[in-house]
Amino acid sequence: MTVTSSTSTPARRFRVRLAVLVALVLGVAPAAAAGAVETPLNTTGVTFTAGPTDDGVLTEGQPLTVALRASNPTAVPMASGPVSISVTDTALPTREALRAWLDDATPEAAAREIGAATIGGLDAYAQRTETATIDPDATGLRQLAPGVYPLTATYASARGDLTTASVLVVPDAAASAPVGVIVPITTPARSVGLLTSEELATETGVGGDLRAQLDAVSGTPAILAVDPAIVASIRVLGSSAPTAARAWLADLLALPNERFALQFGDADLATQFGAGLGAPLGVTSLGSALTASDGGTGATSPAPTPTTAPEGAIRTLEELLAIGSVTDGLYWPASGTAGGTVAAAVAALATAELPTTTLVPSSVAAESMSGRASAGDAHLLVYDADVSSALHAVSVATGSVDRGRGRAAASAFTSLAHAESPGAGLLVTIDRGANRTASALDDAVRAAFALTGRIPIGLDSFLDDVPTPVTLSEVEPNPAHVAALTEFLTGETELGSFSSILADPRVLLGPERMSILQLIGNAWLPDAAGFARAVARHRTATRATLDAVSITRPSGLTLAASSASLGFTIRNDLPWPVSLVLITTPNDPRVIVQNTTPIQVGASQNSRADVPIQARVGSGESNLTVQLRSPSMIAIGDPVSVDVSVRAEWESVGIAVLITLVSTMIVLGIIRTIMRRRKRTTKEHADG
Repeated sequence: MTVTSSTSTPARRFRVRLAVLVALVLGVAPAAAAGAVETPLNTTGVTFTAGPTDDGVLTEGQPLTVALRASNPTAVPMASGPVSISVTDTALPTREALRAWLDDATPEAAAREIGAATIGGLDAYAQRTETATIDPDATGLRQLAPGVYPLTATYASARGDLTTASVLVVPDAAASAPVGVIVPITTPARSVGLLTSEELATETGVGGDLRAQLDAVSGTPAILAVDPAIVASIRVLGSSAPTAARAWLADLLALPNERFALQFGDADLATQFGAGLGAPLGVTSLGSALTASDGGTGATSPAPTPTTAPEGAIRTLEELLAIGSVTDGLYWPASGTAGGTVAAAVAALATAELPTTTLVPSSVAAESMSGRASAGDAHLLVYDADVSSALHAVSVATGSVDRGRGRAAASAFTSLAHAESPGAGLLVTIDRGANRTASALDDAVRAAFALTGRIPIGLDSFLDDVPTPVTLSEVEPNPAHVAALTEFLTGETELGSFSSILADPRVLLGPERMSILQLIGNAWLPDAAGFARAVARHRTATRATLDAVSITRPSGLTLAASSASLGFTIRNDLPWPVSLVLITTPNDPRVIVQNTTPIQVGASQNSRADVPIQARVGSGESNLTVQLRSPSMIAIGDPVSVDVSVRAEWESVGIAVLITLVSTMIVLGIIRTIMRRRKRTTKEHADG
């Protein structure tokens, strides 16, 4: 047996010195603190993992290699410790036995040691990986019959024994059966419908998640499940899309792989049917995101249809969402979210021209099988839940040892599937996942096509099979997501009414529908806290939009004449111009107002509306109610009550005072003239 090792440690001087100090405080000898703690300490946090390489399969002419990894997340170094590797010569008979073994490994009395290794001393916050190589001939492994055998590795660390379980697969050389592998092309959880140019540049560039997904399936016969929101995000940008994004789209369309489209945003089917919808939601419009130069509709009004469309212009929703040649009518709910009710709902969507098929895991089917099936009127494709779960674990694993354990588990479940149904096709998936490394995803895809005795086939081969009748169990949809979707749809209805003030309501309703689909996307299902925050943000945004157009409440108005115009300020915080009607209703018969006043308010502007008013009395206190409505008379915002002080008698008093003053001045003028004449006459008589 050969043992090789590697270490991974921060080796920071500060931590080492801190470790020595802690050791001295605990009364540990300085020599032990330097890396050889002999006294068993608290095992909390110490981890140990082991698993065979080469997919856990004992290959003819090759040794058995087992990878070992130990981690010390504490400030106190650990001494080296031996590892014992054992195997049980009795094969695991069923899937249930294999699941139980992997979930809760307990060394059996019948297990025999086939190898040993030593994990070297671990510094503070360090991790070490060892590789043990075992000779199958010397240990009698070659004499084992084909099957799946329990493999155990026990690490006698300075802080206690740690045991981990894996499996060894002895293959059946005569086994041969088809396998189909479904791989999703999706994005992490999102709240906004389309990816921005910056996001696309990152995700489709070197090291990006979307580029990693595409690279992982390139050159393989994987069946692709593509989120059309990704391709739409690239197409709406047209020639302004990042170079990496345009190259990514071209690469996707050039792949010969069979494929089908997921719902926009990979929206959760179970949530939609759980909310009482009769059919899945769809995108209503992408026109608001397009530019006229790229054949789009523009942001405010439909673009005119040119005599000759620009080269490469895309104008229809179907063209924007197209992912290439697809298999239509195929629906894939997230694993563990859908059962009989969802399958029946999908079946109800079928037409004579387009049958529908639901992908479900074998865990919801009473009969353990993989491939084409039926449950009542529902057409199904059942994928193996055990193998798929193991492959998914590989795709999200952060270390090579964990990936090895996952590949070994996938091989083991595949071996047992063949034992249950020799020659039967095996359909598996590498389920959705976020923040996966490119190497882990690539490892999972390669492992799926390296399953012993399996020959890759396409989707059509499964769809052409004769269906096997199965019974599906029920799976309750996530109640938080159902409640959220109900709230989203109520808000969308309110926004639909509100959007009647816009020349093109699609600029508001199109992005809203895309956001809803993203928010109920399957990527949110593992993140309850993040989903709750996203729902709260969407709620706030919806309220802000509905409140974006309103009347600025006046403090009070005074009417100083029998007729005048009252001015009201209308606020529009939307990025689009709006058409409104101001309805003014008097609550007092003493005033007469113009009931309807059309208003046009520019984008992100305030505008003044002047409303003619007349007073029937000289003075008094009155009240008006003003309400904004759309041209179709839908109420926009809440009505506003305005107090009006009528002082129309000031006009009459002013006229009376003016007449009196004028009359007085005339009379005084006349009197003055008469007196002057009399004075002149008297003087003339005196002089004569």
